[in-house]
Amino acid sequence: MITSYDEAIRRLTVRPGLALAARPFLLLPLLRAGCLSHVLSVEAADQAWEGQFDAEFHSLEKLTRVRDNTVTSAGIDDLVRRLPGSDGGTWRGRELGLISYLALKPRWQSALEDLGARLVLPYSPPAVSVLSDKIAQREWFRSIGARTPLDTVVGDLDHLVLRRRFGHSYVVQTPRGSNGRGTHLVTGAEDLGRITPTGPWLVSQYTEGVPVNIHGLVSADDAVSVLRASVQLTRTDGIGAPFGAYSGCDFEAPALLPPLALSRARDVVERIGRQLAGLGYRGLFGADFVLCGDQPLLLEANCRMQGSTWLLGELELAENALPSSLRHVLERYGLTTRADPGLDPAGGCQLVIRHTGAPARVLAAPTGGVHRLKDGLLHRCGDGFGLLECGTDDCVLLQLPSAGTVLHPGAPLARLVARYSLTTPDGSTLRPHGRQLVDALHAQFTLEPC
Repeated sequence: MITSYDEAIRRLTVRPGLALAARPFLLLPLLRAGCLSHVLSVEAADQAWEGQFDAEFHSLEKLTRVRDNTVTSAGIDDLVRRLPGSDGGTWRGRELGLISYLALKPRWQSALEDLGARLVLPYSPPAVSVLSDKIAQREWFRSIGARTPLDTVVGDLDHLVLRRRFGHSYVVQTPRGSNGRGTHLVTGAEDLGRITPTGPWLVSQYTEGVPVNIHGLVSADDAVSVLRASVQLTRTDGIGAPFGAYSGCDFEAPALLPPLALSRARDVVERIGRQLAGLGYRGLFGADFVLCGDQPLLLEANCRMQGSTWLLGELELAENALPSSLRHVLERYGLTTRADPGLDPAGGCQLVIRHTGAPARVLAAPTGGVHRLKDGLLHRCGDGFGLLECGTDDCVLLQLPSAGTVLHPGAPLARLVARYSLTTPDGSTLRPHGRQLVDALHAQFTLEPC
């Protein structure tokens, strides 16, 4: 059983690892551990990352000079198609352990093997609908005693019928989707016209409350770990995100939420973990809730690493604990892990700021790293890659587009990381200092329409 960070690194660095992800920073705890030699991503890594982490970064953005809101799997498809003309033969004869943020598509494996690489694959999760289908999940949640919003499954979207059942606001979701894709808030009949007319849909009552995510981990010996909670930033005003789009998380904000609601949510996470263990699942999962007073309503579960997993790992590293993302990879390779995870709220917040205008080319942009706000301006203090380099009064800027990159509407402009909350406890409104940081960030970009 692996319980220490040093032992985890020793096991993970037996062979160089290949990772596929939307964005390189999502893999930061694994990069810090030195277990990745190749990273395939949609967005490009910041300028200093290749020198810091001794890995080769291949990105679609670097090849196309475009940053948009492409679905991750489509972006990796495009990148893999372009690799034969851009890799210079670096894959030939390499044996790489797959350390994937994404589920591996057979076509990606075939394309990489055609380039000459051999992939050593981890365990693959069981193909059962409750792991990925939102409709199947809801019934499953209720069968284990979890409370969910009022919902129904429909093949046709009739606003009058749905309004009579759910009121003036309701949420329409496709059975599969992540990062807010396929999730729509409907407040009038005109909103239905913007939804692709192919069902079925899961339609739920819109519930006011605080969105919260809690990680869990199932070990190879069926033990279940319940990890830290974070407030999900999915409806924050002033950062350019549509309804439901993932815009970051805050691990400090749960300190201000009802303890009873969090305790009940953790009980549900443990129940989900026990059920997943019975299905043969191994590794990380996350459960999304809305807290309504003392009552948590369970929305969905994601059986994978999540957008907040990397920041959870930074907090765990700061406490000399075994990061959950390393445990996830080890468990997927059949190696049992054990850790004593902290559950207390901790200072760690990330915010996604998006480009909201028409397509534009970046003429000038800030450099990633540690920054400090002074007199309304951001001043760069040095290199920084995540929370570990961030001082108590600093922030770290990540995943910034380079000059010459074309930004499409809705594309992420930057990620802002701090050791303090940037929004109100419910995640809906920027605090004054958070607003100053966002305004100062925008002021450092020069864009031209294209």
